[in-house]
Amino acid sequence: MKNLMIKCLLIFLISCNVQSQEEKLIFNFIAACKDKNIEIPVIKDKYICEGKQHTEAKATLDKFLTDGIASIRKELQSKDLSKLKIIKATNDKEVQKEFVITDFSKVFILKENKKIVLYFLIENDRIAAFSVLNKGGIKNFIILCN
Repeated sequence: MKNLMIKCLLIFLISCNVQSQEEKLIFNFIAACKDKNIEIPVIKDKYICEGKQHTEAKATLDKFLTDGIASIRKELQSKDLSKLKIIKATNDKEVQKEFVITDFSKVFILKENKKIVLYFLIENDRIAAFSVLNKGGIKNFIILCN
């Protein structure tokens, strides 16, 4: 009986603090971006999916990623990470209306209070996109890998 109670308590404690793999990935990414001691190439290698572009396209993508992460880093410096929330887009009908895509199972939103800070698309346990193109009120992810 004692073992059963311990197992139930353990399951309860784990379920209270469950965070999906994707949410952990995003949180670790934003924490790394905020930490100025972690170099941008390290962040790219650890969290961003790898593209299979030709040399010329790879250099352009690398610059885009470096600039994007630097921009995120700058924006996060004034934010308290404990006040940021990661929300699955399947739980936000308003966000779903704004996008071209229809599968929101791998789309996440980083919010500070009610303000959207960033959008993320996760594929194969890596960040496939953190930038969106907004044209006429319709958003589309800028995919970083193929």
